[in-house]
Formats: sequence, structure tokens, C-alpha cells
Amino acid sequence: MKKIVFGFAAFVAFFELNATNHPTASAQVSGEASAVIVTPLEINKVADLNFGNIAAGTVSGTVMLTTDGVRSGDGGVTLIAAGNEYNAASFEINGAPDATFTIDLSQSVNIYSDSDKMEVIDFVSNLGDSAALNNEGIANMKVGATLIVEANQTPGLYEGTFDVTVAYN
Repeated sequence: MKKIVFGFAAFVAFFELNATNHPTASAQVSGEASAVIVTPLEINKVADLNFGNIAAGTVSGTVMLTTDGVRSGDGGVTLIAAGNEYNAASFEINGAPDATFTIDLSQSVNIYSDSDKMEVIDFVSNLGDSAALNNEGIANMKVGATLIVEANQTPGLYEGTFDVTVAYN
């Protein structure tokens, strides 16, 4: 009887070992799916672009305002210092920490005083065409441009708007 029980036990053990040593025809595992919705990218104006006080001459000229707020003129313009305020535009961008984004600026816009106009061209950002938010999700951007002043430009306050678009990339 011991031989039969021992033989049966060996028989069962043999088939159990064979069953676990041979791969099956299929297998299954579960994976997880997830997503994180980040803070929307937001841009807020801190300061407007201001070319300051300018005297037009008998020939046309330009006023350049850098992203650092440095103003220079050429041609028939005179930059007036008295009672003058000028500055680059300033914006604060907020979003997901360390995220990168693109920057798109207007190519050119007109600013108006009644029916008279001047053209603003060559908008440039101190961050270039793309940048990254810091680890707190903030970036500060300055925008400069060039103003075209026509000969004998009519005196007055000239105003207009330009667009700044930022998008995650």
C-alpha cells in the first residue's frame, strides 16, 4: 500500500510540476490610465508700451524701445526728456510649474490720434519666441518695438492696441 500511495503522490507531483513549467497560450495584466489637467496658461498686463514724448521733424524717423526700456531715435525725431515717461510693455505669465510655452506678438499695428496714425513695428520679447515658466509657474516678459514717425506728424496722444498670445507647447 505504501508503494501505491507513494506512486500516486509522485504521479500527482509530476503533473503539477509539468503544469507550472509550461507557458499558457495567453496572459493578462492590468495597466493604469491617468491624466493631469494643468492650470490654464494666463497672461496679465503689468505695464503698457509707452514710447514717451517725441517731437516730429521735417523728415520721417523712428523711435526704438528695447525690452530693457532703453529708448533711441533716428531720422527726423527728437526724443523729449522733460516730463517724460517711457517704458517697454510688461506682462506676467502664469501656469503649470516648469512648463514651456510659445509667444506670438503682433507683427505691426497702427496707433491713432483722431484720424492721424503712426505704425508700430518689430515687436520683440525679452523671452524670445518661447520660454519656460519657473518652478512656481511664473514668467515675466517685457515687450519692445519700433515706432515710425512720419515727417511733420500731427501732434497729439496716439493710442492703439497690440496682441500678445502665449500657448503651452
